[in-house]
Amino acid sequence: MRKWIFLCAIAVAFTSCNKRQFTIEGNVADADGQTLYLESLATDQAVVLDSVQLDGKGAFKFKQEAPQYPEFYQLRLNDAVVHFAIDSTETLSFLAKAVDFADGYELTGSDECTKMRIVTDESGKLKSRINELNQAVSANSSQVDTLRAQAIQALAEYKSKMLNLVLENPSAAAAYYIVFQEINGSKVFDPYDAEDRKLIAAVATGFDMRYPESARTKQLKQMTLAAIAAERAARQNSTEALEAQVTSYIDIELYDLRGRKQTLSDLVNNNRVVLLSFTAYQTDYSPAYNMKLAELYKKYKGSGLAIYQVSLDADEQAWKVTADNLPWICVRDPQSVYSRNAASYNVQKLPTCFVIDRNDGIVKRIEKVDEIESAIQSRL
Repeated sequence: MRKWIFLCAIAVAFTSCNKRQFTIEGNVADADGQTLYLESLATDQAVVLDSVQLDGKGAFKFKQEAPQYPEFYQLRLNDAVVHFAIDSTETLSFLAKAVDFADGYELTGSDECTKMRIVTDESGKLKSRINELNQAVSANSSQVDTLRAQAIQALAEYKSKMLNLVLENPSAAAAYYIVFQEINGSKVFDPYDAEDRKLIAAVATGFDMRYPESARTKQLKQMTLAAIAAERAARQNSTEALEAQVTSYIDIELYDLRGRKQTLSDLVNNNRVVLLSFTAYQTDYSPAYNMKLAELYKKYKGSGLAIYQVSLDADEQAWKVTADNLPWICVRDPQSVYSRNAASYNVQKLPTCFVIDRNDGIVKRIEKVDEIESAIQSRL
């Protein structure tokens, strides 16, 4: 009997030793009475794995089963979160203060977590730059054009830094983390953008080679392949369109202030000439620019002119106030400075407009207001 009990004890000990676990421990200062949560990010929503009510010392220690493949977790204190990754039986050390939990923390014990911290910090800097631009636009500041140029430059520099991190190890958790970075709810890396897709495809390939059965690998592959398929379909449609002598312009589908979908192609098909205008209402030039468009619209509407105006304003409410007073179709691209529609038309400055003939497609690109009328007249 004693021998049997002894053998059972050995079996239990052996099983415990072979159960892969990770540990995260540390201290959160000035958080007496607050609850610290350990949450898994393996699904679409954070799932609580463990929690502890902190005392005056702020010490904590969480242990969980280590994942089979690299996985993401977060520590949460109130609404502040800190992301980290686990891909082995690691022990991480965490130090923070409650007052700046998500920004002033120290997390050691993992190279991947160190890289993720770099990504988080760089994303924070980019977000600050974008928010500065949005605030300037909302305030109708004279610095909007300067800040927009700075934001575009900051985005380019950010993407370059992230690409370098990815190329160090495309199969690393930090590389995956980079792919899904967001700024104000919008993903920084767009799989439907050819340049961005190079980074995403590199990570998808890296994960597929190292973790072919991981759910995150499948997600990356599906994302990449879907974008490639869409691009090929677009090329095919473009070829068919040219063969059928359909007008050569890129269609746009956006919503007006009443929530109705407005399609550029519908307007082109029903009018002789369409002026496609990319603008932002919260700029110094906008009032005079729209007055000129109103003058032309009144003059040539009866001859077959229509206007499809795309606003890149960050402030939706301000856009609605202005758009409500304009007689033509006004839509807003919520991606603002990240607009794929503007990028598709290679819009480099605002305002920029295009004269689209129903039969011949785009016949002129215009960046100077005084050139609009002659371009319209030549087609009516």
